[in-house]
Amino acid sequence: MLTSREVFDKLSKTDNLPSPSGTTMKVIQLCSDETTSLNDIARVIETDPALSAELLKYANTAFLSTGIQVASVQKAAIKLGTRTVVNLALGLSLLSSNKQGKCAAFDYERFWSLSLLQAIAAKVFAGSAKEFDPEEMFICALLSHMGQLAFASLFPQEYGDLLNEFDLASSSGDEDDTTDASDILATKPSPLFRKKMEKERFEIDSAELTVELFLNWGLPAHYALAAGFHDDLACAELGTGTTRTIAQLLNLAHQLAEISLHLQPTQTQLSTFVKNGEKFNVSEGEFGGVFDKIIAQWQEWGEVLKIQTRQCPLYNDITSV
Repeated sequence: MLTSREVFDKLSKTDNLPSPSGTTMKVIQLCSDETTSLNDIARVIETDPALSAELLKYANTAFLSTGIQVASVQKAAIKLGTRTVVNLALGLSLLSSNKQGKCAAFDYERFWSLSLLQAIAAKVFAGSAKEFDPEEMFICALLSHMGQLAFASLFPQEYGDLLNEFDLASSSGDEDDTTDASDILATKPSPLFRKKMEKERFEIDSAELTVELFLNWGLPAHYALAAGFHDDLACAELGTGTTRTIAQLLNLAHQLAEISLHLQPTQTQLSTFVKNGEKFNVSEGEFGGVFDKIIAQWQEWGEVLKIQTRQCPLYNDITSV
């Protein structure tokens, strides 16, 4: 049996994988050179008007609460910092070029809507925990399901058939009992079941594909593993240290995104959700305010980045049901 890296190498030769723009790849390469300055990176980004516009939109939205607005990539780069600018260039480049695709069964709008909501939640939780860079967690979460998008790009017909089969199996209850016990979304069909189908069909599943994509883009291995396996906290590859903690943060952010998009949790599920938030310095008393803040930012950023959002009930409305 081929390793996930060997399968990924085969897939890479098709040139159909989601990939950053040429400008972004130059930025990533520059970042590996210790002599590179922020000005050098900003000058390269400025050669790409679309990427420059997206970066400025992000920066001004991020700085909105401070009243500080920037009008140039140079100033945005100074405010955000080298690592953040590089990661944002990667994330925004992939987002802007993959909002639509050929896989009819893949919901591109929902994919990016959920990814943005998860990214904002991860950023807010990281800010509360003060253990990880919030901007890095934003990008890590935004791209944490790229394996699914990659399948939709690589095999639009085949993956569409798989998704339809998964939906049919889920609705008929034909699913093995492999859902992670820590997942509060007990009523949601297990993503592990879908991954099993992917593995059988393509020799690699979407989690493994996400890991390989992160590594291929030059992102740190602990981010790659956490992003790939955050919805399977029982995965041994997460270890017991930093990688697992990041995965737990991404898992919590994903739970919030799923609940906000379409699920009505039970009180037991919601209590578990709130308890998990305490791991990241969000107390039970603070959770409602944090939840509402994330939803408000999601709707605001969705308008800026042209990503579909929806009206969601406030936390108190959810808990009062």
